[in-house]
Amino acid sequence: MQKWRQSIVFSLVLALLGWAAFYSIQPKINVAQPGRLNEKAIIAEADVLLIAETDIITSYVYLPIVKAPPPPNPKKGIGVVTPPACTDLRELDAAWYSKWSPWPDSSSCTPEELAKFVPRIRDAEDMQDLNQAIEIAKASGWLIGFTEPNLPWQGNISPAQGAIYWRQIEVAANAAGVKLVSPSPNQYSPGEADPYGHQWTWEMVKEYKKRYGTNPHFDAFGWNIYKRSPDDIKSYLNARHNEALDRGYTVPIWVLEYGGECWNSSTGKTGNTAVMTEVTSWFNKTSWIERYAWFANRLTSANKGWQSCSLINVSTGNLSDLGKIYRGY
Repeated sequence: MQKWRQSIVFSLVLALLGWAAFYSIQPKINVAQPGRLNEKAIIAEADVLLIAETDIITSYVYLPIVKAPPPPNPKKGIGVVTPPACTDLRELDAAWYSKWSPWPDSSSCTPEELAKFVPRIRDAEDMQDLNQAIEIAKASGWLIGFTEPNLPWQGNISPAQGAIYWRQIEVAANAAGVKLVSPSPNQYSPGEADPYGHQWTWEMVKEYKKRYGTNPHFDAFGWNIYKRSPDDIKSYLNARHNEALDRGYTVPIWVLEYGGECWNSSTGKTGNTAVMTEVTSWFNKTSWIERYAWFANRLTSANKGWQSCSLINVSTGNLSDLGKIYRGY
């Protein structure tokens, strides 16, 4: 038994000595220098001097830099007649949309995309939804006024009625910190289809001042324009801009609807391509044009003539020829 115990103790001592010897001969490496290291460690065991050379190689992996696509042009929007609004917004690389109502398109837009929608009080009937419209407008920060109020078959609001409604809109918007785009009358000259034509806005300004003693508040002016000639569109908007300056307004313009003479597609004289290319480029270069929206994304229920202005081919769901051009802006 005694020998057996001595054998165990002797084995333990040898194991400890072996571990100590193994530890003592490990190379001592200086890793202060980055990259490839070639250090010499002096290792001594008994009377033998060993020189160990240790190579450590650092490998580098190079990954390609992938740039995120640039954000859409903040000026460029679309008028959405038919959903899916946000699907088309992405396809056209546009930044915002409106749809002639206070309500966003929930069929294709995520809650995160609510800020891309600018709600609108289209006519007198929409005034009952003013509070909800203001809540929705908080996401984008903007609310748009009446649609072509000078036309009986569109907004159909007199300047006097418009002044009263606008006061209510102002009070609600101001309390919520929401900015306002003026009503956008049709392009007709006074007396052409109604007494006021494109001067409806200034008639409303007169009625408002008569009733409340001050000018109505606008953060931007809204206008609609359809012409075959790019120069005619530029002249029209320059005239409206100068009229605003003459009345003390220095705010920018939102072109809420524009296009060529879509209804003339049977004659081939719409001017759509010329308007799309020349006028859109001019919008982007003109400082007082803050936003613009081509009419429209998908014209499915309109007559065949108006469908010539569609940015999306209603049959295939793909970009139309105009849509391909518009995407590039």
